[in-house]
Amino acid sequence: MNNKFLILISREPVNLILIAIFLVTLFQLGAWGLTETSEARYAEIAKEMFESGDYIHPRKMGISHYHKPPLTYYITALGYAIFGINEFGARFFLSIALLVQLILIYKTSQLLFNDKKTSLLSVVLYFSTPLVLASVRNLTTDAYLNTFVMMSVYFWLRYLDEKKFFFLFYLSLSLGFFTKGPLVLIPVFVFQLTWLYYNKKRIKFSVYDFWGIVVFFISCGWWYLAVIKENPMVLDYFTSNQLYQRIASNDAFNRGKPFWYYIVFLPLSLFPWVIYIFLSVKKAGTTVVKGKILLTSFFIIILIFSLFKTKLIFYVLPSLPFLIMFASTHLVRLDEIHWKKFTIYLYGYFTLLFSAIFVAILIHKVELELPYVLILLSGMLVSIFGIKNDNWFNKNLYTLLINTISLLVFSTCLMRSNELLINSVKPIATFVTALKTKKVYVYNYLVPSMSFYTDKNIITLNNGNYTCKREVQFEQNLNYRKTYYNLEENKEIKRFKTDFKTQNTVFLVRKKETLPQYIKTAITPFRNKKYFNKWILYYN
Repeated sequence: MNNKFLILISREPVNLILIAIFLVTLFQLGAWGLTETSEARYAEIAKEMFESGDYIHPRKMGISHYHKPPLTYYITALGYAIFGINEFGARFFLSIALLVQLILIYKTSQLLFNDKKTSLLSVVLYFSTPLVLASVRNLTTDAYLNTFVMMSVYFWLRYLDEKKFFFLFYLSLSLGFFTKGPLVLIPVFVFQLTWLYYNKKRIKFSVYDFWGIVVFFISCGWWYLAVIKENPMVLDYFTSNQLYQRIASNDAFNRGKPFWYYIVFLPLSLFPWVIYIFLSVKKAGTTVVKGKILLTSFFIIILIFSLFKTKLIFYVLPSLPFLIMFASTHLVRLDEIHWKKFTIYLYGYFTLLFSAIFVAILIHKVELELPYVLILLSGMLVSIFGIKNDNWFNKNLYTLLINTISLLVFSTCLMRSNELLINSVKPIATFVTALKTKKVYVYNYLVPSMSFYTDKNIITLNNGNYTCKREVQFEQNLNYRKTYYNLEENKEIKRFKTDFKTQNTVFLVRKKETLPQYIKTAITPFRNKKYFNKWILYYN
């Protein structure tokens, strides 16, 4: 068995690369606290779902939360069932998602170009992309959506030649829909239409598509039907609030960005390898049809998401596999001279990056013991002296891979030592847990991880911050008012003044907040005040 494993690894280096990456992503995966607000939100909703056993109605801190379909919560709850309710359990399946994505980009590239060198380069470029790594180290829907988009594209290409893959294509599409609604359709449909256009083929509807659509609606439609049947208002909420406003409103969820947002920020999230494209754009030769399909798909997806009013950099994550496979098929044609230049550029890039990190530690911009810098230094030394110079393509490939791995390990140590800096309130929650208090009032900011980490009664005071605006229209009773005050309404201010007592209570507020006078008066009896980076905690 061991011999077979070694033979498999030696013949297919991608297998060793995949195993190494997967193990590295699991290293200290639960070492840093949940980050606010997105990761903590998904982790807390899954926790409430897991503890209550109600897998139909997502709830966030006791209030209904229908922003997204529940598949991400289900996956996270499964992590809790296996590993317990903790950060590792919340993030474990993100590492699985990355592994699946790397396998898919390798297999899709093989399907398109039938060249292992191109496919291997696709894997390494994809893994070394900061945007990809950020998505799988921070619990949101984006990594899972990207996985199902890549699955849909791969199985659709297989379906073109072998009809038996129709089921897996439509199932993948439905899982994406069950993760983030109709957004999954954009990259998949764009790729399909672009493929048909360049190959001069028409859309054909077959009996396989009919049964595929049946599979699609059965596998993801049941939950939509269940919640809409129970409360018809949810349908209008999905179509108007969650879909239309995200597309057409600048004010939706505080995510309005200008049209050029992705044009500027996406290239920055593709370093270091994006420079390869700029340096070789005139050298790669004629673009084959499949390359044109990939590049056109990438630009159309970016254009569509640029037209949407609300923007986050993770929204365009599903476009990256198309760009990376296009880049790989062009870059492998370059001669050794170009790859030597790229490798020297990599040395310079990582030297500057690691030097900046070293300086940040020295001047205490981040807190970390200096010996941890040896992780970065060892990666650089291995890539320079441990890889032969007889093949500059391989030298570049493994330099990029090794230094990305060392960065990933180092970033884990860095986040563990700088939880408040990365917007995790775990140190505050740990301190509050030790206090003999029952209530935690949080002013004008929603902090789901306080509920995740403590058994205290977390009470949110909304005074205009977008994170605090709760959608209570789906509540069947007024129990939510025990943990939520909307201070934008005068009657709620009066209710707060009546209810608030400093006994068995702590009060948490961000430094930058300007407290209204009635709040200042209410918290005057607190005898102690403790600073946590950008937070202030009042307690007795």
